[in-house]
Amino acid sequence: MRLWIWILAASALLSLTACGAEPSSSQSEPISYKDMKTMVIDILKTEDAQKALQESANSSTGNTGFSSKLLSVQDQEQVRMAVKEVLVSPDYDKVIKTLMTDTRFAGEFAKTVNSQNKQIHKDLIKDPTYQKDLVQAMKSPEMNKMILDVMQGSEYRKQVMSLMQEAMQNPLFRLEVLDLLKKAVQEELKPSSSTLTTDSSKKDESSGDSEDSGDDSKDESDSGGGEEKDSST
Repeated sequence: MRLWIWILAASALLSLTACGAEPSSSQSEPISYKDMKTMVIDILKTEDAQKALQESANSSTGNTGFSSKLLSVQDQEQVRMAVKEVLVSPDYDKVIKTLMTDTRFAGEFAKTVNSQNKQIHKDLIKDPTYQKDLVQAMKSPEMNKMILDVMQGSEYRKQVMSLMQEAMQNPLFRLEVLDLLKKAVQEELKPSSSTLTTDSSKKDESSGDSEDSGDDSKDESDSGGGEEKDSST
């Protein structure tokens, strides 16, 4: 807003200078738009104008309320419509892409919208509808395929290996891994219940077979003794 005030003041000053330079000369001609534009640009290039512009830029954040008060309701609406037209314009997409390639602009833009983005994500996470849509999106075949493609990529694997190496450097993590390995080895060495049941069943069968064989031998011996008695009689 201060910039426009400077421009208007410079224009008015030039107009007054042009009008009062030769009031008695009938051959004086009014200054053309081109000459006026050149003079205004020259004024803006001066050191005083540059200082004024710098002060205006530095204090623009604190003077937003004052600047808005200087604009009427109709002017404010026109400004909003102009900004909206610029944002929805197809050419603006190309402009914003070009601006985002600038490292400094991209960094400042990210800092500006960082807090707003965090708040938006927090609000969305609390929304049940958003949670449901997010779960459905994660379960979609396209999302699964994309995740698999990323996980099968060489860059992702390199990153995972790097993370694992960094984790193994941590003594606490290594201790937990050793504890897990010890438990796994103990569980493998411990006989399972199915093995014990099989062994006990085999023992029962073998003992039953031995008893049957003993009974058969007794029966054979008894029958042999009876035959001998019969022959002797």
